[in-house]
Amino acid sequence: MRIVIVGAGKTGAFLAEQLVAEHEVTVIDQRGDRIEHVRAMVPQAEALEGDACELEVLETAGIEGTDLLVAVTGDDEDNLVVAMLAKHYRVGSVFARVNHPQNEWLYDKQWGVDVAISSTAVLQGLIEKQIGLGDLTTLLKLQADGVSVEELTLPEDAKTVGHKLLEVPLPPNVTVMAILAKDGYVQAARGNTVLVAGDQMLLLVEGSLEESAIRKAFGIEPEQTAAAPEHG
Repeated sequence: MRIVIVGAGKTGAFLAEQLVAEHEVTVIDQRGDRIEHVRAMVPQAEALEGDACELEVLETAGIEGTDLLVAVTGDDEDNLVVAMLAKHYRVGSVFARVNHPQNEWLYDKQWGVDVAISSTAVLQGLIEKQIGLGDLTTLLKLQADGVSVEELTLPEDAKTVGHKLLEVPLPPNVTVMAILAKDGYVQAARGNTVLVAGDQMLLLVEGSLEESAIRKAFGIEPEQTAAAPEHG
């Protein structure tokens, strides 16, 4: 897949590093220092210094024929302009980051955005290693096909602790994408990954989510409800 990432900050650089092994990745940013950082960090990716809001820059990056564009700059206006230009060039899918909640309503297909990503969402949390929102919490809602990304923290008494991920009977509409370990190490989820207490798993959920089904799959006991006191 051909992927263009606009914005070479922490999020953009992280995405490039994660995707370049299996995809053709180009990163665009106006700041030369960020581009140099990407070149050093991800030499397999193409890094281009320039303003992605300019047609010439997008064309130099090979925007025509691109399968996915991800706009993750810190400026909502830039992200929206890039999204519209990407659709002009018939890019397959466009993901764009929302930096300010009051602008979220603009991030729709009329502006060329297929998927809107909150700036406080999972990718940023992964990079800064500050995920800690509790057990099963919605981190972001994707505006496409009812897909959401959720977080589940594996407690010590979960029956799947010590087992491989492939042994977990996940519902068919749930996929584990990545795991953040206690030591802050982020790893892609693999079938032979051994689950450890305290692991924070990022789940891709298609359609409706039954929290109880997720917890049951990972062998997490239902939360206990305090019994009402007896009156005599």
